[in-house]
Amino acid sequence: MVNREDLNLDIQFEHNNISTYKIVREGDYVIHLRSFQGGFAFSDKLGVCSPAYTILRPNRLLEFGYLSYYFMSQRFIKSLIIVTYGIRDGRSINVEEWLNMKTVIPSKEHQLHILKVLRSIEGKIKNEETYATCLSNQKQYLLQQMFI
Repeated sequence: MVNREDLNLDIQFEHNNISTYKIVREGDYVIHLRSFQGGFAFSDKLGVCSPAYTILRPNRLLEFGYLSYYFMSQRFIKSLIIVTYGIRDGRSINVEEWLNMKTVIPSKEHQLHILKVLRSIEGKIKNEETYATCLSNQKQYLLQQMFI
């Protein structure tokens, strides 16, 4: 989930109707208008969202954030084809049909192991991206110094 202020968009909404908004808690997943393209959104913060969105609140069988990786995977996104309908740009997901789909969930211990591995890989990727940026900056500096 993204804070409204961080979007750099002028989003108009009726302040009087905020009581109809849904509360999104830390750890919730949100089925949004683009879920059929990019998966379900994971919320790492408390907030609210439009009543048009569906909030999924995980139970104790799930490790915090585990499904965030699965819900963003190409395999999952492709599986949504059978439960989406409509021809407009933002296709709708039939949540009832989706809830009836079978999904294998490993034990919490295995979920935790998978999370540790994925987060470790993400950390390595971030370090490599930072290193690549430093090398690119160094290259630019050296090229500028060559022609003084």
